[in-house]
Amino acid sequence: MHFFKWLHPGLHIKRWLFLFGLGMMATSFGLVLTFNYQWLGQIEEWMFRILYEVTGHYNYTVLATIGILVIVAGIGIMGWATRRLIRTMLEVVMPNESGNISDLILSNMKLSKGPKVVVIGGGHGLSIMLRGLKTKTYNLTAVVTVADDGGSTGRIRQDLDIIAPGDLRNCLVALADKEGLMEKLFAHRFGGSGNLTGHSFGNLFIAALIEVLGDVEEAMDATSKVLKVRGKVIPASAEKIMLNAEMTDGRIIEGESHIPEAHGKIKRVFTTPEHPKAIQSAVDAIREADAIVLGPGSLYTSIMPNLCIPDIAAAIGDSKGKKIYICNVMTQPGETDGYTVADHVKAINRQAGSNIIDFVIANNGDVDPSILQHYAAAGSQPVMIDKKAVHEAGAILILSDLVNKETGATHNTKKLANVLFDLINALRTDLSPELLQYYLKRYTMKHT
Repeated sequence: MHFFKWLHPGLHIKRWLFLFGLGMMATSFGLVLTFNYQWLGQIEEWMFRILYEVTGHYNYTVLATIGILVIVAGIGIMGWATRRLIRTMLEVVMPNESGNISDLILSNMKLSKGPKVVVIGGGHGLSIMLRGLKTKTYNLTAVVTVADDGGSTGRIRQDLDIIAPGDLRNCLVALADKEGLMEKLFAHRFGGSGNLTGHSFGNLFIAALIEVLGDVEEAMDATSKVLKVRGKVIPASAEKIMLNAEMTDGRIIEGESHIPEAHGKIKRVFTTPEHPKAIQSAVDAIREADAIVLGPGSLYTSIMPNLCIPDIAAAIGDSKGKKIYICNVMTQPGETDGYTVADHVKAINRQAGSNIIDFVIANNGDVDPSILQHYAAAGSQPVMIDKKAVHEAGAILILSDLVNKETGATHNTKKLANVLFDLINALRTDLSPELLQYYLKRYTMKHT
């Protein structure tokens, strides 16, 4: 059964086995011509003589049967040898892979042909989603904010005068081919009481590569090779960006980490410098994407900083790919107090300068009451679903149970990836009205 898996459609093995067989036939024919074809006749005469001695007459049927068995045996030997050759080469290239290699190849080929998806944002919400998306397609690009200025990231920004590495690190680890020790290593924070106290090893690793290579993109590529990242992680900008917020009471809050602490209503966010330049590969990925996903994550401090970059915002607006917003499950104190789903969408559209959101995916699953009490104590509430207002904002609302029951009111990686890719795959078929209605019915039947 394992052998026949090598003949599974999509592996591109059968064509090469057939070509290998043709080559063997040509080689055999050439040898016959080179060394005098008459020796074949002598072999045939020898076989007939043996048959005559055994059976007492010339048996053409038995001789033909022997010939067929020889052909089958030859093909079997060629197939077995080819399979062993491929396995030997793959074991050298991928020595630590377990399981059936044909399944691995087929899976990788399928993922490499997946849709081109660009996700834009930052923070832990983005890394949670990426863990699910990497199982759906390898054509995945994360465009990540670099405006973070808190904790280890903020200290590195200040000391080394480079972009914020924290969110980049989280996304790289999330997209790693096999998480485990490297994830623990990159997330490790040094203890003690010295200068390294509180620093993340991953942040220091990325910072060192930026200094050694002198280029942010090269540093990302090098880290991706170390972690065997599926997809690409690209900073939204190579400039050192400071995120600022103008509050409705007129206050100006400087620094991404200070905005939630202001405890006011945000009117708008803007950056210093005012018009930072985007990394061109990020712009290109957005323009070529089949789907562009914003969120989940902090609305004003993870998603908006990317839209403050003119080239990023323009590329999103110009791209033919559908724009999908993943709404947070809970409101965020100091940023989105009292916000509904439509309020999130309107804020993004306002920052982008037009109604860019085509679809919104929001949770309508129940959250455990004890968990809700914990969030309420911190000033956070479930984001209210207002379907009509979302529609008026120019977006189509997709509802599903997306909650991770084990960790609380956060998104479940697998659930979110499944719903998102159901939509993306439907969009790739140009989403006929009938298919759209089926999709909407499937994901809105629980909502009244």
